[in-house]
Amino acid sequence: MENNNIICFGFAEWDNPYRTNQHHLMERFSHSNRVLFIESLGLRRPTFQQKDLKRIIYRLIKWIKGVRKVSDNLFVYSPLVLPFHKYSAIRFVNKQFLMLQLKYIVAKYGFDEPIIWSYIPNALEFIGVWKEKLVVYHCVDELSANPLIPGDVVRKMEEKFIKAADCVFVTAKPLYDEKKKISDKVYCMPNVADYSHFSTALNEGTKTPFEISSIPAPRLGFIGAVSNYKLDLDLIEYIAEKNKQWSIILVGNTGEGERTADLSRFDKYKNVHILGGRPYKDLPGYIKGFDVCLLPSKINEYTRNMFPMKFFEYLATGKPVVSTRLEALADFRDFAYFSAGREEFEENIRAALQENDSSLKEKRIAVAKKFTWEVRIEEMSMIIDKAYRNN
Repeated sequence: MENNNIICFGFAEWDNPYRTNQHHLMERFSHSNRVLFIESLGLRRPTFQQKDLKRIIYRLIKWIKGVRKVSDNLFVYSPLVLPFHKYSAIRFVNKQFLMLQLKYIVAKYGFDEPIIWSYIPNALEFIGVWKEKLVVYHCVDELSANPLIPGDVVRKMEEKFIKAADCVFVTAKPLYDEKKKISDKVYCMPNVADYSHFSTALNEGTKTPFEISSIPAPRLGFIGAVSNYKLDLDLIEYIAEKNKQWSIILVGNTGEGERTADLSRFDKYKNVHILGGRPYKDLPGYIKGFDVCLLPSKINEYTRNMFPMKFFEYLATGKPVVSTRLEALADFRDFAYFSAGREEFEENIRAALQENDSSLKEKRIAVAKKFTWEVRIEEMSMIIDKAYRNN
């Protein structure tokens, strides 16, 4: 896919420390296309806690600054919207004001006849405004299952958007099964990883940060958002309580996508280390210091419909992975230790720590090499080109 204008409606900030599908794809698309990335339109309700108040102030500053040029072909804009999408009056005000903002920017920067690529169903309002070539909906989570998003409003909006889109990409089989009921233009494209980045954990020159190496081994590590609705905190506490000789390390911002994540239960455990978020560029070094990588996901509607990007990121480092049984990962049972309950999770950690077969490490690395963003972009581009010809 080359020489196109792409207007992407994201669900996060461009400078968010968590690099997700939208960051990886749009950055790579910008190598041969022009990309205007519209930052989050604020689907979730603000919690009015300190972190959200800081985010609101930061967002206002970015809006005042206007369009930011990240590279020759990549532009980022933070629109000003009211976050209370539950109310129809607020949605109407947002639509009118956002339309004024974006019409001006699209005209000024020459993003006419674009491909509209959206991670949120709100982009429905812009179909037909700029004589778009195609509309792509990239559905990476069950948005309505997020505890701070108005589920009924989003479900209705999403159904209309799916029907209007020329291509719908979903990242997990359960999502595919549901969205396919709405449209026959749905394609399952599971999440992949930035292999070239995370495989640097294999290099001798990649250093393990002192805050990791100073923690007693064996070290069981998790990288990602430390959120109560995503992580099984009861499982983590069970492992910590029963195995004081194991160090459990959580690397990531806490409470993302929810009102709060109460982690005070871990204060009494000297073997649990909650480090907070760390820069994306440093993550391979952190994982290098782990003996086992953990995916202790809570099983609920949200996680049943997700494909965790960190799965292939972990595999790219060659480290053994112990995970709860996520339906989206069922095809990869030969590459990780999957667990149906907390006792099996504990036993799988023991097995992973006792691994003494280098071929297992090579097997994990080999499969990670097959699931890269470069491969995924090629597959998506073929589908998009076909949709454009049929259009």
